[in-house]
Amino acid sequence: MSKSYWGPKSVTFWLVGVVTLLMLYLGVRGFVQPEAAIRDFGLPLHDNEDNYLVHIKADRDLFIGIFLLALMILRMRKALLVVMLTSILMPTIDAILVITNAADTTPSWIHIFTALYGLVVGWMLYREEQRATTVSNHNGNWCHLLVRISDRSAPQKTVQSFVSLRWDFSTELPFHLHQR
Repeated sequence: MSKSYWGPKSVTFWLVGVVTLLMLYLGVRGFVQPEAAIRDFGLPLHDNEDNYLVHIKADRDLFIGIFLLALMILRMRKALLVVMLTSILMPTIDAILVITNAADTTPSWIHIFTALYGLVVGWMLYREEQRATTVSNHNGNWCHLLVRISDRSAPQKTVQSFVSLRWDFSTELPFHLHQR
């Protein structure tokens, strides 16, 4: 398996998958069972008429889950890296809201754990991306040529040598290759 490959055979793919499924679950649950969802979030719902506030959070969670799923299907590791590291702010703020507004601050630990999980997965994605970039730069841009040098005065003295050239293949070659 190539180090630049990212998909179902990668551990980070499944770690991101856990977050994706959790966000989809939380989004659907927020619409189906808003009272239970906000209670498990860690904040009290004082009036059932305030369910629309829970629906706003459910909408956010559902969108994030669908967005992560799309990035996973498209195998966009670098984009997921950015999303994972920037979205750490959400569970951090959620934990602060629970600690400052709830009578029971025990649910705040799930938000803190989620932020730490996102940090670890983001770091792992970063490491994989760095390794994939390094492998790509070292393997993809090297061209090995077998050069045969002949001495016309002594045809039996033919020297073969390998020459390695580094070339950016995204640009045009500065010369034309002719076949003989």
